[in-house]
Amino acid sequence: MLPLYTKTFPTSAAELAKLLNASVQQAFRNAANPVTIRDRRFPRVAEIRITLDGAALRRDPPRPPTVQGARAAALHVDDLHLNAAGVQIGPALASIRLGARAVDFDRANDPNGEVVLILKTAAEGEIEVSAEQQSIESAIAAVAREEAGKHGVVIDQVQLAVRPRGERGIDAEVQLRAKKLVFATTIRITAKLDLDEQLNATISGLACHGDGAIGAMACGVLQPHLRKMDGRSFSLTALPLGEIRVRDVRFAVGQTLLVTAEFGA
Repeated sequence: MLPLYTKTFPTSAAELAKLLNASVQQAFRNAANPVTIRDRRFPRVAEIRITLDGAALRRDPPRPPTVQGARAAALHVDDLHLNAAGVQIGPALASIRLGARAVDFDRANDPNGEVVLILKTAAEGEIEVSAEQQSIESAIAAVAREEAGKHGVVIDQVQLAVRPRGERGIDAEVQLRAKKLVFATTIRITAKLDLDEQLNATISGLACHGDGAIGAMACGVLQPHLRKMDGRSFSLTALPLGEIRVRDVRFAVGQTLLVTAEFGA
């Protein structure tokens, strides 16, 4: 769903582009006019292109809107494209690419009476989300160092191992070396990640395992932070997929973690 933050539906492609730019900028920093539209005969447009290369998801992005009341056909888009290379999501970097053809949007209103666009159907489309394993390791290390450092524990090595589990799941294990004074030990953090039909990822089963006094101390420091993350969901796409369901989800695990999926009639 794409909130337009207005109670009046736009009457031209230029007005829609202005509203979509403002909406995307509510969620992302470093996104100067990311939306461009090629008109055809509004409300039919030839192309909507969203470019978020180098942008950063805000720390407190708006929550997905809820809609109420009647819905109506709003917009037909011949070609829809989203490109987000090196987009920052928390401490990690990822790249997102989405392409779709013959896309229809409905419109509805949120509880404040403001217009929300809902991605309804597409003839065909594909999504690709990728992240370098090194970037994920660096993100995990940044969080672990910040939390452990408050208690005098130094984290100086991080290694991530990922294994596919079925069509839409992966198991992950992170090994970290924790040191305090002259003592050191290895701790392990395990987690599961599962995708739903809209490419929302849910993290679960977060647990910390450590040997000896230093391992127990480090896990004791990290465990409250892990509990906060356990069960949380986040979208792997910068564009909410509305009613569209994906199929043929594939994980490729290597130096780059790659998720691909298709959707459409």
